[in-house]
Amino acid sequence: MGCNACCPDDSPLQFGDLATDEFCGNFDIPCGQAVNNLWVLDQSFFDAGAQTAGTVSVYFEGGCSEEVQVTITRMGLPDEVITVPARNTRSISALNLTAVGVNCLDGDMGRCRGKYCINLHYDVLVATGV
Repeated sequence: MGCNACCPDDSPLQFGDLATDEFCGNFDIPCGQAVNNLWVLDQSFFDAGAQTAGTVSVYFEGGCSEEVQVTITRMGLPDEVITVPARNTRSISALNLTAVGVNCLDGDMGRCRGKYCINLHYDVLVATGV
């Protein structure tokens, strides 16, 4: 089986195609506070019946806590929570992602730093040029 069987070609996206986006960034958040959203998808995205699937990877460099807590919010499903120890990366794949948040649980002073990357796959429900 060649790549053409599993990967879309470079032609303009059409109705029914699968599109992929990547969202990456750094975080530098205060310790001991509520979840800080790193990425949020507008809930209206799902109104036309679209679905998403994606992989979230978080690297925790370090800070005032020995670990950070990552919350994955999904449309119509319970939140998924993972912990990432200092100087480690954790990844999770999930359906219908709507938000990714992170917080430092320990300490009341200082900050936690790290990086995140979200590879999001979703349905194209409108033909190009329409």
